[in-house]
Amino acid sequence: MAKTDILVINPGSTSTKLGVYRNMELLFETTIRHDPDKLLSFGPIPQQKDYRIQFIQEMLQENNYDLGQLKAVVARGGNISGLHSGGYLVNEDFCIGVSDPEIPQHACNLGAPIAYSIAQPLGIPAYIYDSPIGTDLTDVAKVSGFAGIERVGLYHVLNSRAQAINYAEQQGREYKDLSVIVCHLGGGITVTVHKDGKIIDGVSYDDGPMAPERTGGIPLLFWNKLCLSGKYTLEELEKLVCGKGGLYSYLGTTDCRAVEQMIADGNEEARLLYEAMAYQVAKGIATASVALKGKMDTIIITGGIAHSKMLTGMIMDYAAHIGPFTLMPGEDELFALASGANRILEGKEEASVYHLPGKEK
Repeated sequence: MAKTDILVINPGSTSTKLGVYRNMELLFETTIRHDPDKLLSFGPIPQQKDYRIQFIQEMLQENNYDLGQLKAVVARGGNISGLHSGGYLVNEDFCIGVSDPEIPQHACNLGAPIAYSIAQPLGIPAYIYDSPIGTDLTDVAKVSGFAGIERVGLYHVLNSRAQAINYAEQQGREYKDLSVIVCHLGGGITVTVHKDGKIIDGVSYDDGPMAPERTGGIPLLFWNKLCLSGKYTLEELEKLVCGKGGLYSYLGTTDCRAVEQMIADGNEEARLLYEAMAYQVAKGIATASVALKGKMDTIIITGGIAHSKMLTGMIMDYAAHIGPFTLMPGEDELFALASGANRILEGKEEASVYHLPGKEK
């Protein structure tokens, strides 16, 4: 049997996860922890590329891995507006696009340039798969309520699609033939609507439920006053929305296990806030169900904190009338990335090609 080796790279804010799969069996994986102060010293996130590549190469050498065995490199990321779900072949245009300071800056934007830099000398393809912004929102779903601002999908696309595909396989069906809602529960919480093999709508961290570290949709009139109060810089306000919002802003922790311990110890505020988060997640599921007019195969609850029976129990209690639930706790982003690249290599999916505006072919 021919060997198909795939290098998978998942850049995070202070870490880089990588793994090598051979015929979809994990050979090895590791997580590189970076010094946050060192990363900050580079300034803009794109400047971290060479620094992270150095660590990746060192880890591969420590595992005595011969890069010449690779058939492809795949990475997470690519917050370029207009991307669809699925895979993209990384080219120079894509690397320029994800380095644009005008797009949402996140460490995952490093994935494509890193993968491209490793793959090019080897003469093999580099891909990204299921960008966080890779959706196919319907025209009606894009309308925001204010002219000049359009809703874009910014969700946990990678894990959400992977679990929807896994569910379809378990049912002996094709993902494209299902209509499902996927609720990802993690440090951030998003809800996505899947129909005809596409994500057609969803509820994101800036307009949906609060999460362990994110505010979700909060009253704009009060938020506007806070923004103009002079107490915070733009960077600090963005951190409040994503990083220091949600449960953290109330209880000083993003660890749901710690919150559940507070509840067990009789902390009534923690109990109320935890139920409020579950309540808001249920409302997010209800909102998402509108896109399917209430007709769905299942509602999948996934993500790291989907392991919590307390939290998922409250969500399902509030949203039991919407549709049947399927619990698929946890996530494996490295495997999801490898699976996507493997489907492309096997010809089961076709990778899209990105061109900078004005260079479309």
